[in-house]
Amino acid sequence: MHKIYVKEVYSEDIGHVFNKISNHAQFLSGGGLKCQLLKEGSPHKNGNGAIRQVVSSQLTFEEEVFDFIENKHFAYIIISITPNKPIKHHKGWLDFSQINGQTHVEWYSNFEVTIPLVGGVIGWFVKREMAKVFKNRLKFIK
Repeated sequence: MHKIYVKEVYSEDIGHVFNKISNHAQFLSGGGLKCQLLKEGSPHKNGNGAIRQVVSSQLTFEEEVFDFIENKHFAYIIISITPNKPIKHHKGWLDFSQINGQTHVEWYSNFEVTIPLVGGVIGWFVKREMAKVFKNRLKFIK
């Protein structure tokens, strides 16, 4: 299994940062990405049960949000990738904390490439590229 981890620190209030990042359509759009909400969640439209579609130049992901705790945490799982790829997504999540007046955001994602023998090597490259994308997304809202 491959594990992605990136962290970014913001000078803004945790509620402000959480609202910007959990607004999936805005946070995951721009810079070659486009996102739309396919199904609203609860208790917030971007919360538990929300399904979002993220489109890049090469792939379209549908992700479902779960374990949504306002100003603290939310998790998601990729439920489909088009065109179909040999990737099994286990879980992605973002944790938010306020430390010394700064908001810390930690983004994790766990996946595996299901191609025998070479899947580990391919996964390493995917992990490296996705970490860059995640870091750029977090810097995008600064």
